Amino acid sequence: MPVRLKITAGGTGTAKEVKANFRKSAKYPKAEWAEFKYPTAAVVGGGISVQSKLGILRKWHGDIFAINDTAGYLSDNGIRCFLFAVDTTMVPYKIGPLVQGALFASRVNPIQFTQLKGRPITVFDMAEEDSKRGIEGGPTAVCRTPHVLLKMGYKGVRYYGCEGSFEMDNTHNSGYSRAAYDNMLIITAGGVDYYSNAAFMLQTEYMADVIIKYKPFLSEDSGGLLTAMVNYPDTWSVSAIADDFKSKFEDVGFTAWNKAYQGENEVWKPQEVVNG
Repeated sequence: MPVRLKITAGGTGTAKEVKANFRKSAKYPKAEWAEFKYPTAAVVGGGISVQSKLGILRKWHGDIFAINDTAGYLSDNGIRCFLFAVDTTMVPYKIGPLVQGALFASRVNPIQFTQLKGRPITVFDMAEEDSKRGIEGGPTAVCRTPHVLLKMGYKGVRYYGCEGSFEMDNTHNSGYSRAAYDNMLIITAGGVDYYSNAAFMLQTEYMADVIIKYKPFLSEDSGGLLTAMVNYPDTWSVSAIADDFKSKFEDVGFTAWNKAYQGENEVWKPQEVVNG
């Protein structure tokens, strides 16, 4: 039987912060719903696989939605995009001159709106704010894109840079991320080991499920753990967890992680950049 972990993601802001941000975003236009109105959109995450897809994205015929700091990365590489975010963080996301505007959850901190002054910004409510009509999804921004973009009338969504796995010394296209090394784990699928972390596992498991379920409308060109979970939905397994993550299980009396992982499988590496 494959080993799976049942964990819960925590929010990025307090209830008070969320309510305050929600009120302040009310002056911005809400996303409008449509059916098959726009060509397939691209959603680009922070994964290092994007480095090998820049040529495709430069020629993309349609809208590109960049998750968080990826907006600045795409702009730096000559790619027009919209910033997409749902978190309440007060740290300004990286942007650039080719960031055309933004699609924000209504709980996003006002500082993100301010730095995009003069560019079009559209907002949407998540299910947490509107239980009847809000946008559903998993714990990360990527996980909200299937519902909101299809509801806005995009004919489909294709995912880049959402692989959910990384190399030990190279985790994000937008630069070093200390958070990537928190709660690390190794997931094995199809005889290959993937370095990941708890947050990426939650995102990737959710995205693999919806891509499989809504295959005519959602597809991915990320590779890595996301492709592995799509291809091996019943057999992927958590093979090892890092000490900081292990200690959290031990604190609640779970001591099954008591053997060192031997690591005899091939380790995933991203596609090499040929003509970035």
